[in-house]
Amino acid sequence: MRLDWNYTFLRGNRYDQVFNADQSLIGTRRHRRKTHLAEWRLRYGLRERLEAGAEIMYQAYRQHTHSDGDEHDRNDDGDFERYFAGLSYQALRESATRPAVRLRGGVRFPNRAENEGIGQELGLEALAALGKRLGEVRAGAMAGFSVTFDNHDQPADPIFSATPYSKGHDLRALTYGIGMAYPASARWQVNLELAGRIADTIRLNRRIHQSQLTATPGVIWTTDPGRRDVWVGLGLPVGLTNETDHIGVAVRVGMRL
Repeated sequence: MRLDWNYTFLRGNRYDQVFNADQSLIGTRRHRRKTHLAEWRLRYGLRERLEAGAEIMYQAYRQHTHSDGDEHDRNDDGDFERYFAGLSYQALRESATRPAVRLRGGVRFPNRAENEGIGQELGLEALAALGKRLGEVRAGAMAGFSVTFDNHDQPADPIFSATPYSKGHDLRALTYGIGMAYPASARWQVNLELAGRIADTIRLNRRIHQSQLTATPGVIWTTDPGRRDVWVGLGLPVGLTNETDHIGVAVRVGMRL
């Protein structure tokens, strides 16, 4: 069983939506967002290479937005954003000539907002990950795909739209990433990660596509390099596309029970 807490301070995203209208049409808005993520993961071995797993994630954020004319808005929110259950299989074990490969698939369950007629609906998720040690460097890569069915959205302000809820949309997301880790000492590790996401979202009652790409250098301190029973990490996420937050600071704390 694993517990994670992640705090991220981000600023400088220029792409936003207010009052159910695309801000690229009415002016530039910049925001600063503080996000807290608490995640609980449970894995149980069924067979030598087969595991059952479950994940629950709670996300809370506070966002300050500044627009042309120095107008200022603040928005606070929090919800259980992710309920997942599935199976993973160790397809290949690492050797001198080949990487380790793990495959995972499962079901994403509706979040709390779905009970109000909006938010994420039921969906499916699949992921493949590989890892290989190259000298002292540990390298990894992953790619995942998910789809949720019949999602709805609510306009930011009903004054600007006669439709209280959008029609249903099937939303898809493709995630990918590569990373490298170097052991600087017995308890310190230096990381470099590149993570991307191509996803659908609902805007103006239409399904549109967004692309995000983030590079994150960072360091991790661990109490036990072999098992990583407790770890603390610091990262500096840097957005590489206009639809990604420009720069931030991320702190992650976790433990394995």
